[in-house]
Amino acid sequence: MAKFTSSGKCRLCGQLVGKAQMTNHLKSCLKRTTPSASGSSETRSYHLVAEAPYSSYWLHLQASADATFRDLDGLLRRIWLECCGHCSAFRFPEEKLSSFMDFEEDLMKEIHKLMSQPLGRKLKPGLKFSYEYDFGSTTNLSFRVVAELPGLPKKRSFALFARNEPPLIPCGQCSKPATQVCAEHVYEDAGWLCDACAAEHECGEDMLMPIINSPRTGVCGYVGPSQEP
Repeated sequence: MAKFTSSGKCRLCGQLVGKAQMTNHLKSCLKRTTPSASGSSETRSYHLVAEAPYSSYWLHLQASADATFRDLDGLLRRIWLECCGHCSAFRFPEEKLSSFMDFEEDLMKEIHKLMSQPLGRKLKPGLKFSYEYDFGSTTNLSFRVVAELPGLPKKRSFALFARNEPPLIPCGQCSKPATQVCAEHVYEDAGWLCDACAAEHECGEDMLMPIINSPRTGVCGYVGPSQEP
């Protein structure tokens, strides 16, 4: 599927902003809407950007430093990814494993250990890391820590600042807005179909899935989020 220029609505002010401008827009909005830390006991949080490389899907999040990586994993699954309970992992550039022979065992130990750690132990402004959901039909995400912020109110773990508007994908047959995708042809333009063309598609109804505002669209039977942020 082609990559499209995308925009999203800032949930702090309601303005529609382009992807390239959203980070600076949110910095400005946050200065107006976020109170300064009131003291050393104030819980920290982070402004995170998550995006699916080579696509138009992205999120801006506020994440509490006390939330764990498992909490973040759960959020991503609920709003973007979960289909069949696949394994997932966060990756950091500095991670090293002991030897080729111990690779799989060490990897699973590190994944399990990291998931229980609070975000505050690893994250700092400027840090980049990655995430994988499903080690077969993998959905890859990249993360960037934009800034450290005061803590979230009422012991909340996450807040959504912005996300991309649903991309307008043309039908590969007639160029009208596509509404469904064929699992057999998901990596071809011809696999993206409007309702009328989907009804005539050669692969049949069983191969069709709805187009969702998610990088998991068309993969492994994904049909939508369990939580709409």
